[in-house]
Amino acid sequence: MQNFIEYIEEAFQGQADSDTLYRYKRQLLGKMTERANEVTHTGLRDDKVLNDLIISEFPDLQDDYQRFRKADRKKRREKLFNRIMIFGSIGVSLLLVIIFLAIGFVTDVWTPTWLIVADGILLWVIFILSEWIRRITGLRRLFHPIARVMLAIAVMCATVASFLFALSALHLPKAWVIFPFGVICIYLADAIYANVTKQKLRIINYLVYILAASPMVYVFLGGLEIIPWAPGWLIVPLAVVVDIFIILGVMANNTKYKYKPEVDAAWNED
Repeated sequence: MQNFIEYIEEAFQGQADSDTLYRYKRQLLGKMTERANEVTHTGLRDDKVLNDLIISEFPDLQDDYQRFRKADRKKRREKLFNRIMIFGSIGVSLLLVIIFLAIGFVTDVWTPTWLIVADGILLWVIFILSEWIRRITGLRRLFHPIARVMLAIAVMCATVASFLFALSALHLPKAWVIFPFGVICIYLADAIYANVTKQKLRIINYLVYILAASPMVYVFLGGLEIIPWAPGWLIVPLAVVVDIFIILGVMANNTKYKYKPEVDAAWNED
């Protein structure tokens, strides 16, 4: 064991001590000792050969330490997030209520100061959902649909918060158009997520979302009077045309990859 300790200390000579480095050294020494015991049970008794063999199995301690630090930071972050979810949600809710009541009693203005509580809670929910989306995205693709549902909920929470602010604080008469715009954002956010995570057959999502978003685009632009309602309905059939062009483009691109049976035959030769 002394040889292992000397090897570890030499590898980190001159590096500042820290709690993370200390825990890594203890873990590494435990692994090396356990491995040495396993090899000893196979019948190897020469201490020099044993030490050289075990040390050779741990050649680059610096890179291994950097991986340990990265995993350790991730673990600490997850612990912190768990504490924030438990205590932070209660604390944020109480803080928002206290701020709302304080402003209300001091200024005697209760509207639209109630937005402090409503929008504050919605923004907190968005924060929690975004962290869960990040966590679930790091898991297997099997769990990605859950992250996509959470992403849609997060976008809708942002939509509701924006609507409440526009209606109660800004008194915009057409604040309702935020909802069709929010639906458009849900489709857009999910399409971006599918592309970033390299989802299979994501082109189908794009085609469906273009068709589904077109009525919302029509309502949004019509509600804001950016386009008239009468010819504006052409946005929906235009979406169908866009889908057709995308399909034709994909088909044209796929024709570049021709199947060559002689290549498969060459690979399958014994």
